[in-house]
Amino acid sequence: MADIRNDLKTLMEAKGLSVNFVATAIGVAKSTVSMWINGTYKGDNSRITDRINNFIQREKERNNDEIPFVDISINRYISEIGRLCHTKGKIGVCAGRAGLGKTVAVKEYTKNFLDAILIESDSGYTAKSLLLEIHKRLGLSGKGCAYDLMNEVVNKLNNSGRLLIVDEAENLPYRALEITRRIHDKTGIGVLLVGRNVLFENLRGYNNQYDQLYSRVKYHKLLDRLLIQDVTKILNAAGLDPDLAETFLFYSDGNTRKLEHLITHSISIAKFNGIEKVDSTVIKQTSKMLMA
Repeated sequence: MADIRNDLKTLMEAKGLSVNFVATAIGVAKSTVSMWINGTYKGDNSRITDRINNFIQREKERNNDEIPFVDISINRYISEIGRLCHTKGKIGVCAGRAGLGKTVAVKEYTKNFLDAILIESDSGYTAKSLLLEIHKRLGLSGKGCAYDLMNEVVNKLNNSGRLLIVDEAENLPYRALEITRRIHDKTGIGVLLVGRNVLFENLRGYNNQYDQLYSRVKYHKLLDRLLIQDVTKILNAAGLDPDLAETFLFYSDGNTRKLEHLITHSISIAKFNGIEKVDSTVIKQTSKMLMA
């Protein structure tokens, strides 16, 4: 039991897990876990030990499934356009189908350039919702009427040289997209809009009625699919044979999210069936289990 106790402490420290997290995961009270860790629990220790052991194994397997960040072409495209918008004070658009890794790319950009502001929109966003979110991200109160919010955002960003990134921007209604243009026009900051392909249509309008907005776009990139070089990099990061790149590319249809699922599921299935290495047969069988 002492070994399992030490294993749990090591895992908690490595992953920053709280006692409350462990207790919730195994379905017992926080006080029970605390007492078990300290060796003072008076109840059924074997029951708690079994649950803790299962928890440790599950977390280790989950950790082994994670693929480290890889600088693939999608990331580079978004980073390059983001940097142009950032340094030149222009508006840029990057759009492509879901699952390519656009969100990962913009988050990586904001980690590298701390003066970039990332807004992750959703389908419930209105023009005021966007203003409120930007207002709060600038360290302001996030309160007030739209007029006051806009003035305070503009005053804060004016000549700041910062970059405003809106992810999943296809969710924004036209008035919210127009807000980004007005902030750009009044402050001179760069704006990068990222989303699915429909974003281009939203910016133009179905009858090209939004020319005032779309004409401001200086840089744009239509993102399509992974390159074979991207797949090779990801396989190397996952510890798999890079010679399987073409097979993985085919069955993932060049989609980053689907590729990552295919890799992690293939590894799990190979282990479960006692197969030493993932091969094309495992990949093909695993692909049948994934959503198209």
